[in-house]
Amino acid sequence: MLSAVCSAGPAGARSEPVHLSRDACRGLGRALLRNVTNALEIDQLFRGLNCTEQSAELTASTKTLSACTPLNLMCLEGTDFTFDEDECLQSVLEDLRYYWSTFKSYRDPDRILEQSVLRSIENLMQDCFSSMLLDGAQVQISAHNENSFERRLKLCKVLKGFQIRTITINRVLNHIVSSSQI
Repeated sequence: MLSAVCSAGPAGARSEPVHLSRDACRGLGRALLRNVTNALEIDQLFRGLNCTEQSAELTASTKTLSACTPLNLMCLEGTDFTFDEDECLQSVLEDLRYYWSTFKSYRDPDRILEQSVLRSIENLMQDCFSSMLLDGAQVQISAHNENSFERRLKLCKVLKGFQIRTITINRVLNHIVSSSQI
């Protein structure tokens, strides 16, 4: 089994190294993307709201996009798609923890998010990163007015943002896994 070691945790905080199990990552990122996409199509989560017409809301508190962007962006200079893997994987873990705590805070009596999106995040973190979730993570969707239109709208936008972020996470994991086989 191939593995890489990186640090993970809040920016600036010291944390234990996280081992990325490249073999275990196969398919887990894809499963997460599939479950997020499927959740966006479930009317029960967004009663009375057409989620497909809403904009996405991305978190600005993590730097996954910038940390996982190749250092050499000039296509004419070759195919060197190197990036700081440790920083990138740390940012991916921050994103996964953020979205896990956000979706965990949403009152979901039908357990739709728990059985699909949350379970996929947990599987990816535990099996691919060998990382456990933090209990003290910040909750992003308020518990007040649990069935309010505003709350369902917020869930829709955050879930759409997570779908976009999951595409980035998939690309990063696929690149790392495929580059380790060369």
